[in-house]
Amino acid sequence: MTAPAPTDVCDVCGALLAQREAAKDAGRSGEAGDCERELRDALDERTGVHTASVPPRPYDVSRSPVPVPGCEPCAELAARRAAARSAFDYSAVGDANVLMRTHQRLEHGT
Repeated sequence: MTAPAPTDVCDVCGALLAQREAAKDAGRSGEAGDCERELRDALDERTGVHTASVPPRPYDVSRSPVPVPGCEPCAELAARRAAARSAFDYSAVGDANVLMRTHQRLEHGT
């Protein structure tokens, strides 16, 4: 797989592109492959393709989230969760918990 040529080439990428083309023209496929890998790594570094720089905040998923008093969406999700629990639909219980955690994180900052 050939690494894409960036539209606005930095010095490192430009040098690697030139080196790759020279190696291809001279029939040095091993060197061209090395340039491909380095170019791909340089592009990943340049575009910020890395693992998450900040680890995700851990959630205690062993307990269901508690609805915020006075919040209509929290109350609706709690009712949906209670109905699912009474129907023994634990997949829907988990879905309601995920939705409530997401809502609380976005709307209440918790």
